[in-house]
Amino acid sequence: MKKTALVALFVLGTALAAAAGPAADRTGDFQAIQKAVKQNPAYEEGKEVKWFKVLVTDAKTNKDKVRITMPIALLEVLANCAGDKALRVRNEGAEIDFKALLAELKKMGPMALIEVYEEDEIIKVWLE
Repeated sequence: MKKTALVALFVLGTALAAAAGPAADRTGDFQAIQKAVKQNPAYEEGKEVKWFKVLVTDAKTNKDKVRITMPIALLEVLANCAGDKALRVRNEGAEIDFKALLAELKKMGPMALIEVYEEDEIIKVWLE
């Protein structure tokens, strides 16, 4: 179960890093994320985001293996602890301003961030 939770968080981190990419212009990064999010059918602009959620389900039994519900306010506190330092992706050479990314995602409203369907598990990460 711990392995599955780590995989889910790794997938989220990798996806966020990939979305930001190695581009130097952070405004362009956010525009790319906004465009992808607006194509998401769960996108509801203007609705307030309160929760960050992760769900890992056993694909065969349809039972929850891992369920994480974290208040967005806690993520904002963690982002503020980083100060002006950017999140770095070691092998990719990319830097992500986590505080700015979180602010943009929160502003965009509730949406699905990642859905991974594997043979044995289904991993979903979303903002609610």
